[in-house]
Amino acid sequence: MNGRLNLLKPAGPTSHDCVAIVRRMTGQRKIGHTGTLDPNACGVLPLCLGKATRLIEYMDQAEKIYRCEAMLGLQTDTQDIWGTVLADNRQEAAALSEEAILGAFPHFMGEIVQRPPSYSAVKVNGRRLYSYARAGIEVKAEERHITVHDLRLLRYDRESGRFLFEICCSKGTYVRTICHDLGQLLGPGACMSFLLRTRTSGLDIDSAVTLEDLAGMDRADIEALLQPPSAGLGEMKRLALSERQAVLFENGNPAFAQELNAVKQPKSNEAETCAVFREEHLLGIAVYTPERGYQVRKVLK
Repeated sequence: MNGRLNLLKPAGPTSHDCVAIVRRMTGQRKIGHTGTLDPNACGVLPLCLGKATRLIEYMDQAEKIYRCEAMLGLQTDTQDIWGTVLADNRQEAAALSEEAILGAFPHFMGEIVQRPPSYSAVKVNGRRLYSYARAGIEVKAEERHITVHDLRLLRYDRESGRFLFEICCSKGTYVRTICHDLGQLLGPGACMSFLLRTRTSGLDIDSAVTLEDLAGMDRADIEALLQPPSAGLGEMKRLALSERQAVLFENGNPAFAQELNAVKQPKSNEAETCAVFREEHLLGIAVYTPERGYQVRKVLK
């Protein structure tokens, strides 16, 4: 089996648990995932099988869409309702209007700076942040630039203090931190109470399959659901090779780069990553830099 599987992850298991379950179902040893979802989150989880696992680092670049529910007035150490409550200001939050929430949204649009939460898998000095937090050690990650392309309020229940919104954002965005920071801006605080990913890496929730669906299928049925590995590369530039160039590329022969550099020069002077094809067959990944020209990065054999 080689390709991408659009899995609908349920709330409860970790992303790694889902990989292990599908591995047992299919007997496929090489399986990985892109775009980790927290255990309590659900939604689209792209799984890569076989040769597609070699492309994981290049697949998770596209924007993502989530539906998220936040609870106003509640602040926790994990920035979601499953953490330890640090402050309960729900009575104060009851005074907030829908207009107040909408008025805060523009502060989180476009390119913004976000600090990953303490309970996250981000590494600091080779150690996951959540391991520091569980040990009672306060360590802060460096701030990072993210992009929020769209942010829309879908529903606000003033009585419960919960509001549902949809967000379209870049890779690396922590949606629960958006909830937390929104709450800080509004005053009484907030935390995430529900998260559903509806789109990532070109995969939509409408075409996702559940673990229960897969349990009722045989290996051939599951294989028929797979997208080709190239489908996960999005709008990455395509580099078409001749038959001779393809043989050189697949053998990792430096002559591939020498020959290609003589006939194909990008118009831009910037470095770029390319998906390498022979006709419609994906061979691997090459990179181009003005200093060194084309070089082999990944070969799918």
